[in-house]
Amino acid sequence: MLQPQQRAPRLGVIALASTVGLIAALPLAAAVAGEDARLAAKAFEAAQPRQVRSGPERPASFCGRESTAPEGVSLRTCVRTQGDEVWARAAYRNATRSPLPAVLTLRGPDGRTVRVHCTLQGDGRHRTCETKRTGAREVRGEAAVREAYTAVAEVSSPEGERRWMRSGSNSPAVRRS
Repeated sequence: MLQPQQRAPRLGVIALASTVGLIAALPLAAAVAGEDARLAAKAFEAAQPRQVRSGPERPASFCGRESTAPEGVSLRTCVRTQGDEVWARAAYRNATRSPLPAVLTLRGPDGRTVRVHCTLQGDGRHRTCETKRTGAREVRGEAAVREAYTAVAEVSSPEGERRWMRSGSNSPAVRRS
């Protein structure tokens, strides 16, 4: 049997070893608990009903029909609004392997126009060209914007000699968000 003097050093070593083990395990336990809390928060957020945003945070688009040229170009022109800003966007795909010159024009209710020259890349990828944003303070509401503003895109041949296609936002209007 061990004498009380021999038990004391062993008890101190055991206490020291337990303390070191606890100190080493604490950061690991905190990390695991933190990860569990993050996963629980994500699961809770995913279970909540989603609100569809409308208004100034999300742009509204008023687009015409998609036009397609036999040469391999497809084009859709839209008037876009967000808050009191309005601009034109042409979404295109040019599979001709040649860059093509294009002009995108936004016409406003007062007769003013905003125009941008674009080069439609010939890589076959879906891309966009946009005019700069302008104020639409004099026109309120989506229906009024659709009536007051029009966008037109014209694509020319690679040499720029003749017009290949034209696309407008007012060819039966379709609302997309």
